[in-house]
Amino acid sequence: METESLLAKLQYRITQDRKFVFTALSYVTIFLIFVNMSLINSPAIGIVASAIFLVINATCLGHALFERENALVRFLLGTLLLIVILGLVAWAVMILYSLNTLGSVTVLLITSSLASFLNIKVKSKNASP
Repeated sequence: METESLLAKLQYRITQDRKFVFTALSYVTIFLIFVNMSLINSPAIGIVASAIFLVINATCLGHALFERENALVRFLLGTLLLIVILGLVAWAVMILYSLNTLGSVTVLLITSSLASFLNIKVKSKNASP
C-alpha cells in the first residue's frame, strides 16, 4: 500500500509541474543519452538516463490518457503507450531519414514533447470550469 502511495505522490509531482522542471529533466536525459551514444558508451549511464526518461514520460502519458485508473495501472498503461509511440515515431524516422544516433535522439525529442504537450492540455482542461 505504501508503494502505491509513493507512486501516486511521484505521479502527482510530475504531472502538476508548474515550472516545467520534469519536462526540462526529460530533455536533459535525452541530451545525456545522446552524449552517451556518441562519446561515452557507458551502459550504466544509458540505463539510468533511459529509466528517468521512461518514468517521466510514461507518467505524463498515463496521467493524460488514463486519469480514472489507480496509480499503478496508470503508470503501466502509460509505459505501454510510450513504447508504442516510440516504435511508431522510430518507424517514421527510419522511413524518412535513418535511425542512427541523431535519428534516435529525434525520436526521443518528439516523444517527450508529445507527452509533455498532452500533460499540459489535460492540466489546462481540468483547470478550466
